[in-house]
Amino acid sequence: MPELNSATEFDRYDITMNVIGGLSDCSVIYKAIDSFFSREDSNRDLASHRNEFNLRTERSRTRVELAVRRSFLQFYNQDHKDLIQTIFQSNMTLPERELILFWQFALNNRLFREISSRVYIKAYLSGRAGLSKDDITAYIKEFLSQNKELNLKWSESTINTLSSKYLNLVTKLNFMEGKRIKSFKPIRPTAEALSLFLYFAKLYDPLSNNILKNEMLPLSFIVIEDIRDRLKKLSLKGFFNMDFNGVALNIELTHSYKEICDVLYNKP
Repeated sequence: MPELNSATEFDRYDITMNVIGGLSDCSVIYKAIDSFFSREDSNRDLASHRNEFNLRTERSRTRVELAVRRSFLQFYNQDHKDLIQTIFQSNMTLPERELILFWQFALNNRLFREISSRVYIKAYLSGRAGLSKDDITAYIKEFLSQNKELNLKWSESTINTLSSKYLNLVTKLNFMEGKRIKSFKPIRPTAEALSLFLYFAKLYDPLSNNILKNEMLPLSFIVIEDIRDRLKKLSLKGFFNMDFNGVALNIELTHSYKEICDVLYNKP
């Protein structure tokens, strides 16, 4: 499978989330990413050569390997690949790494991105205490009924599994806690993580500098009323340039995708 994909590859709806949400924990994803970049051999089979996933059968290993590649090791362009490589070779905290996994999966998987922004983040930022499987199931069913031309034909079982696995994944990322009804845990992106988020947002919409119009913005975990002040403080530190004209909040990235982590995490 190629590492660099065309935009149409990322526009498709698929159910890879069922596999990712079924992983025992996120450590296997970190190991797979580390293995991918440390060997500098993207064509080798991660699961066959080094069983990062600790699965018994070859079929299971192949299925999980393919899902991890699609979700975390596919890249829009070389800048995207450079960003992920430098991020996971940098000295960042676990909560920051969990946010990066969340944003990377959101970039690469349309269904995960839309459930995250339209259900999970919407509920989180509204002040609700938590989220249930029924909330996600209702969204998916409404989405399918309004987009019959996509001809997705997901069964009731598939929809229920997608809802469960979504909640499993955000729980493993330490964004939620609890069993049947999941409670939100507070997510407070650091200055460094929020700066990196702008690079993910730019990858998603490279033709616009106005972050307020970027569909990734809700995934920053910051209400729109606070985003300008948060970004203004970071721009004054020289992490990027910002201009607000009363309508558009334009962000100009001043560091390359390859060097931004050095700027953020190796400050004098």
